Amino acid sequence: MQGFHNGICNVIAQKGSNIQVVYLNLLNKNTKNFYVMNNKVEEDASLEYIITELGGKISITNNYINSAEKGANAKINAIYIGENEKLIDLNYIVEAYGEKSNIDINVCGALQDKSQKNFKGTIDFKKGCKKSKGNENEYCMLLSKHAKSKALPMILCNEEEVQGNHSNSAGKIDSQKLYYLMTRGISEQEAKKLIVKTHFSKITKRIHCRRVQKEIIQEIDGRLK
Repeated sequence: MQGFHNGICNVIAQKGSNIQVVYLNLLNKNTKNFYVMNNKVEEDASLEYIITELGGKISITNNYINSAEKGANAKINAIYIGENEKLIDLNYIVEAYGEKSNIDINVCGALQDKSQKNFKGTIDFKKGCKKSKGNENEYCMLLSKHAKSKALPMILCNEEEVQGNHSNSAGKIDSQKLYYLMTRGISEQEAKKLIVKTHFSKITKRIHCRRVQKEIIQEIDGRLK
């Protein structure tokens, strides 16, 4: 059954607040998904996103965060799985305006079959954000020679006394880890699943609700081949 989903989420993290938003994409394999997240983080407030991109035939998401004031904290933690000929397009932008802002973008995924992923991540240090810090990391596990991964991490800077770091890597699962697990009597397929889920757990364990954690882990297990 074919489907179409178009959604938007607007969040304002007011002064001193601490907010966690969990976004779950568990759509079927024939659905086209388009989702936009617009956010503003005020003074000494914290906003964390946990994003799970597991469903859909096409999934295009945009997440924009305005770290507007002093001491704002913004985090985007995301996992994704590609299967069949799925297309995943992720565009994350965080702009820092206030002093001593902290920004973290951490993305981890696995691609199977002929799936494709495009990731664009931007940390933008604006004028006035002195002593701010930003870190960005994207890691993609290629489980098929036909899968394609594209990544464009970017740091823009228009202020002094800021610290920014970014990294990106993509490749096959570590053969030594795979061999070690298989020598313990685990099949190659299950060993690959275990390695992927271990990487994902660094993000999923941050979810406050244990019931949601369990649901996501079951969904990941069912979608990995």
